Amino acid sequence: MKTDKVKRVTANGTWEGKFGMMYKFEVEFENGDCGEYSSKSQEQTKFVEGQNADYEFTSGKFPKVKPFYAPPQSNGQSFNYKKDDNVQHLIVRQSSLKAAVDYCRGSNCSPEEVCENAQLFVEWVMGKKMDIINETTNGIKESNNDLPF
Repeated sequence: MKTDKVKRVTANGTWEGKFGMMYKFEVEFENGDCGEYSSKSQEQTKFVEGQNADYEFTSGKFPKVKPFYAPPQSNGQSFNYKKDDNVQHLIVRQSSLKAAVDYCRGSNCSPEEVCENAQLFVEWVMGKKMDIINETTNGIKESNNDLPF
């Protein structure tokens, strides 16, 4: 990057590019740098005679100049973007659905049963209290919720 005062700006024709009509300008600086600048605007404001400008200079057979854009400076603070809780919930639901499909594979579960299993997985992952039901060897279902019925 260079910084210098713009000595002269001269319109130097047009050309058709992939972004439409481009306007060419010959830009000369007080330090002797001189090059072509292309702008989308016929009334470009990046290089103004008598004003200092930050620019990049490419020398060679066809020297070019272009404005220098400095990236925003960080003051050392990191940005902490909090994800929306709904996004996290959707991610849990998606992975639980996949787990339920894997769990039901080969047992001919209906779509409703897959969704019921997925919901159980979601509730467990999200830390909600859930009733876990165990089936004993004699086919009687037992609950671990310590309720008397």
